[in-house]
Amino acid sequence: MSSTDTTSKPVPMDVQFECQQNLITFMGHFDMDEFQAMEAYLAPDAVWVRADGVLHGPQDLRAWAAKRQPGILVRHVLSNFRCRAISDTEVHVDSYAMVFRKDMQPGDKTPASMAGPVLMGRYEDVMRNVNGRWLIAHKSVQLDFKLV
Repeated sequence: MSSTDTTSKPVPMDVQFECQQNLITFMGHFDMDEFQAMEAYLAPDAVWVRADGVLHGPQDLRAWAAKRQPGILVRHVLSNFRCRAISDTEVHVDSYAMVFRKDMQPGDKTPASMAGPVLMGRYEDVMRNVNGRWLIAHKSVQLDFKLV
């Protein structure tokens, strides 16, 4: 089913809300370098397609986080969530993402200086119902704008 297909059955509002809140919380933990807390929002077989590679499951997230450069200050602004049912147990969620980033140097303090968002794009997430919770089964990003 293409991401532009709008013929699927409606997604109940409580499911939409949980999916959106889980995606917001997941990225909020990312912004705060709370990588272990992010794992609670991933399905065991989750795939996260990132600009710097593909992560498979919580174990790849742990390995990626262990190698991440320290001092990165990042904030994600998420909006325009659109949900559509794939099946009774999977929901596709499209959203817009604007990302601000600053590579902090030792001694730098917030508020950080900035030139504007470093990118703007769209997240495509597939949320799966796992034991009554809507978890991220697949996450990818499509970049529409990038700071040059």
